[in-house]
Amino acid sequence: MESALLREIRQHPLAMMVSIALHVVLLIVLTVSLNHTSTPKLPAQPVVKTVQAVVIDASQVDAELNKLKLAEQQKLQQEQSRKKQLERDMKKARDARLKEEKRIADLKRKQKQQEQKEKARQAKLEKERKLKQEELAKLKKQKQELEQKRQAEQQKLAAIESRRKAEEEAARKKQEAEESERRRQAEEAELQRRLAEEEQRQVEQNTRLQTLRAQYAKLIERQVARNWLPPAQMTSGWYCEVMVQQNRLGDVTQVQMLKCTGNEAFRNTVERAVKKASPLPPPPSPEVFDQKLQFTFRPEV
Repeated sequence: MESALLREIRQHPLAMMVSIALHVVLLIVLTVSLNHTSTPKLPAQPVVKTVQAVVIDASQVDAELNKLKLAEQQKLQQEQSRKKQLERDMKKARDARLKEEKRIADLKRKQKQQEQKEKARQAKLEKERKLKQEELAKLKKQKQELEQKRQAEQQKLAAIESRRKAEEEAARKKQEAEESERRRQAEEAELQRRLAEEEQRQVEQNTRLQTLRAQYAKLIERQVARNWLPPAQMTSGWYCEVMVQQNRLGDVTQVQMLKCTGNEAFRNTVERAVKKASPLPPPPSPEVFDQKLQFTFRPEV
């Protein structure tokens, strides 16, 4: 019962207060009525129960009322505190908003100033850029003029250098041609001298070889003459041209009679004499040795 009553009071405090007040008023009215009227007494038991119940409820109601008052005061204090806190928060928010608006205004003002400065700086830069472009255009024009002059001068120098090189080349070629001609003449003279010397040497060599061959032929003819027996009849002035083939030792390996004057007997005597002359005498020089040699046998009669 107590927990249910307390729950009702907490849920509906105003209605419960009104109800409690009405019960108190009724209690007072009943008490006064019982003391001053001759109305028959009610049964004792129900009355006693009712009075006891009212006394218990009044005590609880007072306690609950005190609690409610305290709760209402606390709630009011909390509400006031919350309201003050809200006001403080609102003031802080308003101050913060005003401060933020002032900061934004300052930022806009600074941004505007910065934009003006940037605009002025850009204008200055644009002016400087135009001046630099004009200066660069002048410098470019001057550079082009100087380049044209340099190229013209370079062309002149190139032409002069080309002529100089051509003259030097012509002089060099002329000098080389002259030197080549001198060398050619000298080489030709040297060649003529060598040819003359070689020719002279060859003539001398041929002469020497001819002399040696003649000596060699004489040696062979003498040896053949020593082995020759003349025929029974013979006329002065006969001769035979003989081709002899020999080996390194001088041994006669073959005899060929090329041409003979006189009769057959004379021819045969000469051929036998050549064969008997084997081995032939050695040559006066190895240079004139020949396995095939030709000589003329002309006997003295």
